[in-house]
Amino acid sequence: MSNKWFNFLSTYGATFNSEQEVTFDPKDEATISSLQGNLYLTDLSYLSLIEVSGDDKKTFLQGQLTNDVNAISSSLTHISGLCTPKGRLRALFTIISRDDTLLLQLPLALHEETLKRLKMFVMMSKVKLVDVNDSLIKIGISGNQAIKVLKENGFTIPNETNMVSDNNAIQLIRLSGTTPRFECIGPLDKIQALWETLQEDAQLIGTAHWKLLDIQSGIPNVFASSKETFIPQMLNLEALNGINFKKGCYTGQEVVARMQYLGKLKRRMYRAHCDTETLLEPGALLYSESSKSGQGAGHIVDSQKSLNGGIELLAVITTEAIDNSDIFLDESFKTPLIIKELPYTIETE
Repeated sequence: MSNKWFNFLSTYGATFNSEQEVTFDPKDEATISSLQGNLYLTDLSYLSLIEVSGDDKKTFLQGQLTNDVNAISSSLTHISGLCTPKGRLRALFTIISRDDTLLLQLPLALHEETLKRLKMFVMMSKVKLVDVNDSLIKIGISGNQAIKVLKENGFTIPNETNMVSDNNAIQLIRLSGTTPRFECIGPLDKIQALWETLQEDAQLIGTAHWKLLDIQSGIPNVFASSKETFIPQMLNLEALNGINFKKGCYTGQEVVARMQYLGKLKRRMYRAHCDTETLLEPGALLYSESSKSGQGAGHIVDSQKSLNGGIELLAVITTEAIDNSDIFLDESFKTPLIIKELPYTIETE
């Protein structure tokens, strides 16, 4: 993250942990009873950007990722996964077209190793991969007044999720959510000016609240503690347009395709609530009294504290445990998960 951006945010009470997750004034954040209010603003430095440029950039990424890179345009983003040869997700990206480059957005904790791994496969291709976290800044905007204030600041509002518009060198990406939600990406001076304008009427929220919005929207991510835990279908990527089964070969493609056409998926991602204040790290095991596999009955994708008490989470869970209402946060089977509806439909066996 740019030191200038860090210093700028510190004047608004921002503090950061080692993964650049932000917290603003804890007293102010504690007063939030709903994330469906008028206007919320946060920093997204916990997400990093890898810039991919060069004549062969799309061909190169097409051989690495689960989705069709050719479908990306200046007005459309999508998610895509980087898999191991065994089809396990090393990372999950949002891919954004900017000028004549592609941006791969992923959690900061996975940035360095992912950049290093992608560079291993460039070979003789005309491709350049660079860290652009100091030159491009990311902020999140949500709330009932988000569309109104963005229009007042010159933005054209994208009509659908994952669509993009541009204004004054800032890209505006519409995200999923029960209330309007957007990400802005742009150079430091432009984002700083926008922040100064928006913060006058906004509630500043931390990374935890932004991740809670992802959970409520059923949007997964792969973090350092959960890498190589899930295959793409486990995270509902086909329902989220994160896999293209006709694009051709990529690392792990054989396993992913076999699961789609010949296999039976026994684990899916679900949204849940749990009456506890204990957060579990991504990748942590879940338990079932009837499970005898020794592999647990599921894994946490992400968990955050609910504004109404307890925690909200996304988790990959065996369909058997779901059918039997037999899934617990703890090995002593005292803290059950309460399954909630996802905001989209997934096909089940």
